[in-house]
Amino acid sequence: MVTAIPYMMTFIEVVEKQSFSRAAGKLDLSAAAVSIQMKKLEQELGFSLLQRSTRTLKLTEQGARFYEHCKELQALLAVTESFADRVHQEPEGKLRVVSSIYTGHRYLIEHLSEFYQRYPKIQLDVEISDRIPDFSRQEVDILVGFSNRYKELPGDLYCRRLLSVSALFSASPTYLKKFGTPESLGDLKHHEFIYHKTRSPQQTLKFFADIETIIPPAKITFNSVDAVISAGLQGLGIIDCPELICRPYLKSGRLIALFEDVFTKKMEGYLFYDKKNAMLPKFRAFIDFMVEKTKHLREES
Repeated sequence: MVTAIPYMMTFIEVVEKQSFSRAAGKLDLSAAAVSIQMKKLEQELGFSLLQRSTRTLKLTEQGARFYEHCKELQALLAVTESFADRVHQEPEGKLRVVSSIYTGHRYLIEHLSEFYQRYPKIQLDVEISDRIPDFSRQEVDILVGFSNRYKELPGDLYCRRLLSVSALFSASPTYLKKFGTPESLGDLKHHEFIYHKTRSPQQTLKFFADIETIIPPAKITFNSVDAVISAGLQGLGIIDCPELICRPYLKSGRLIALFEDVFTKKMEGYLFYDKKNAMLPKFRAFIDFMVEKTKHLREES
């Protein structure tokens, strides 16, 4: 039936002009071409649309009902065409973004100058926060997150993976000197822990190779990765942090990695947004830009 759509639009003109010749004039066709289209449409449908006489055109009962459906299709095509036009427009307008603190500073703010060189008409309203916003209340257009718990968002959102990095336990030399270095995963239940608020609160941690261990509740929780690391550097407890973020402290020796050979759990970063907005210019611009700026992180994983 898709191939019949042009004939259906011709049918609308015939009905509304009440004349093959007048419809032909509007469509820049010959009257004979309009007549051929109507015959082909009726053959494809398997019923008559029009009762013809020398002076008038009258819709059949089926033709009248089919006309109403054609008008609905015409309206839908107009909306679709308008949407397609907007997609190709220069990105502009306000875009509300909530980004996790680490991702915001490292992969958004750092590249804002380049973003605005490309898209000067977009107005970004950015909240740098490790909270999960309420999409149902339209608090946000796009969420840029760095936590597995963001998967708990409503299922009707589109989820675009940005990066995936290994996480590991680490602690400061000060902490390990005071409390001792855990020799096995089972020893972890005797230690103090510092977690991020978005971390899953389960007591049993699952590692690769089907290894499991029980860990105690957090001594301290923060809503910032930087705060978790800072507390870890002060020797307040063992932290669970993406290796990518802890790397400078591991290299300098301010943090010591624990169980690197077994703890390879992945922490992932995502983009979340409403599917119906995916092709709007301002959304497409921001999404493509973030995907571009994190490409190397996906290649590393």
